[in-house]
Amino acid sequence: MHPLMLCIHMEKERALRFSFAAMSLGVRVRMVEDSQLGQTLGAACGLDAPAAHGPGGRVAEEMLLLAFLPEDTLDALLRALRATGLPPVRLKAVLTPVNRGWDFARLYRELAGEAAAFAAGGGARED
Repeated sequence: MHPLMLCIHMEKERALRFSFAAMSLGVRVRMVEDSQLGQTLGAACGLDAPAAHGPGGRVAEEMLLLAFLPEDTLDALLRALRATGLPPVRLKAVLTPVNRGWDFARLYRELAGEAAAFAAGGGARED
């Protein structure tokens, strides 16, 4: 599979600036529209057939979902995103066998909960 970055609940101009950084590394970029939030992460990344899905749950903050990136490309992408000078995206995830069946609302809940736990413990860090 080709390296992929999904921009979720992100303002288009911001996503465009991040897209240039990603595409310079050969990473495809796709915007996830609100109407697509009910599909599974696997379907959104092209692994699973799109199925009938509900409207999806609430996603109140922008997120990035990264898929099919070799480790060196992932590291280079994170550096390139920082180099844009834009404020970092707080909620980022990599597609895994565990989260492949989740919808975007579930991903949001998991990432937001994890970020809150890190912040409460003083271990929060922005990449």
